[in-house]
Amino acid sequence: MAWHTIAAGLGCIGLAYSVFAQEPPVYTGSETVVTAGRVAQKLSDTLHAVTIINARDIAESGQQSLVEVLQTLGGVEITSNGGAGTFSSVFIRGANASHTLVLVDGLRIGSATAGTTAFENIPVEQIERIEIVAGPSSGLYGSDAVGGVIQIFTKSGRYSPGISVSAGIGSYNARSLSAALSRSIDDTDFTLSAGYLDTNSFSATRPTVAFGQFNPDDDGYRNSNFSAKLAHHFNPLNELGATALYSKGSAHFDNGLTSDDVTRQTLSAYSVYSRNQITSAWQSLLRLGNGRDDNVSAGSFPGAFRTDQKQATWQNTFTLAETTVIAGYEYLKQEVMSDTRFAVTQRTINSVFGGFSGDYGNHGVQANVRRDDNSQFGTPTTGSVGYGYRLTPAIKLRAGYGTAFHAPTFNDLYFPTDPFFGGGGNPDLKPERSRNREIGVDCQSGKQRFAATYFDNRIANLIALDAMFSPRNIGAATIRGTELSYQGNIFATQLRAKLTVQDPADDNTGLQLQRRAKQFGSISAAHAWAAWKIGAELVASGQRFDSTNEAPTSRLAGYALINFFVTRRLAPEWLVEARWNNVTDKDYERVQGYNTPRSNVFVSLRWTPATR
Repeated sequence: MAWHTIAAGLGCIGLAYSVFAQEPPVYTGSETVVTAGRVAQKLSDTLHAVTIINARDIAESGQQSLVEVLQTLGGVEITSNGGAGTFSSVFIRGANASHTLVLVDGLRIGSATAGTTAFENIPVEQIERIEIVAGPSSGLYGSDAVGGVIQIFTKSGRYSPGISVSAGIGSYNARSLSAALSRSIDDTDFTLSAGYLDTNSFSATRPTVAFGQFNPDDDGYRNSNFSAKLAHHFNPLNELGATALYSKGSAHFDNGLTSDDVTRQTLSAYSVYSRNQITSAWQSLLRLGNGRDDNVSAGSFPGAFRTDQKQATWQNTFTLAETTVIAGYEYLKQEVMSDTRFAVTQRTINSVFGGFSGDYGNHGVQANVRRDDNSQFGTPTTGSVGYGYRLTPAIKLRAGYGTAFHAPTFNDLYFPTDPFFGGGGNPDLKPERSRNREIGVDCQSGKQRFAATYFDNRIANLIALDAMFSPRNIGAATIRGTELSYQGNIFATQLRAKLTVQDPADDNTGLQLQRRAKQFGSISAAHAWAAWKIGAELVASGQRFDSTNEAPTSRLAGYALINFFVTRRLAPEWLVEARWNNVTDKDYERVQGYNTPRSNVFVSLRWTPATR
């Protein structure tokens, strides 16, 4: 821990020095965050570790998939079972993939059978902004927010360009096309956006993959997507709107030499909302919506699974001098439809939540509590409390404690037992529970920002497979670590960096959690002059094991990837963007037996005419 403390101290000293040197503000990220407290607050005031990625960051990065954006710009850990469109997972602070709650415009989206969200089918073309809040957040959002929350905001007419058209080509015969139209007409804002991606990709598997799944053919991917937003402002304080996201992906994968295996997945999220200022101190938000994950596989093991998540939220926000109070109710109904017979196919959760936050001189506080009435698991109560103290206008210390839980999936509970392979669900499972403690420091000079956080997350009732491949509450895990992040400018070069050093350990065995590294991170640098912008990225991860017992044969070597990107403005309305990923042609694995992209390039041309 000594060198973590030294690094944090040096970062703060450097930023504190810049205050006295009166260097210009250089941090270019957004100053407002919503997800950390369910209300808009300044990034400098939040008591959580937050990462913000905006549409400009995504466009300049040139990345074609959300998981790559989250890894390079968000500093999270990822896995993927092959190339474009194949199953991908995100790990925040060493927690399980199912311990990350994903929201799209405030709606849950994901599979209640698999327990994860199909990041591979969320199109980056439709994203205006991403907020990543690390650490347990069940006190605000309920089940699944054990490792953290990722909220994705789709493009809106108020902030996105009036018209934008982009076309690109690249390695693996990749082709993309996207277009967006945004307008504000009198008191109404609207956005329509559509995109298409097609690539031959590469073989998802290696000859070493288990169970004879190898097939040397290319496993292509095709995706078409659409998003829309409409907001009518009756006056500056009252708004009625609707949001929509639709994405349909078709991804080939390998399950042996004798079959052509493909997954066709549709993700959608639709909502209507009303935001009203009832009094000068009381704002009400009512949202109704549905998130759907529809997955159909064809080939040697065909299957169909669909999850509908019908949702309603009524949140009330009261502003009283330096204090903000929230109180609300949420309804969630998860329904599963499948050609696999489940003993139970739906559950409902009625939730109430409340909290307050405020700044009082040099002191900042935030507290939240939530009670979920789950038709399967009773009434779990979770909460969190945070405290911050400003040593100077540039340096803030913070500490927090929070609890969280994760309800077992329908697969965990009710999946039928296979007569040959065993396994099957376990209806006696209990929810996983976590308790997290953390301390941190934020240092901000102008708009230059450094943050360091030490966390200790202890998870009980961990769900794992027993010797018969059936899930049991047989585990516990402790994940300790330190996150360091920086965003700013040195010698007119924009820098963005994040490093996580952690010990994700199984309490029963002391062994490293599967597919979790002890060190991972990313750093990017970009320099602009005249019509050019040139940048480079380094993405790295330490060794991992693709087993629960650290079997030597399951060891996944660490890797480091170097990426280059360049943009050139040809004219005020025309921009060409080029990206070269994995410059050194590194051969590496994120999941044992599955391939990853080798050296590849992608070039796109973007047209954004001036708004009249």
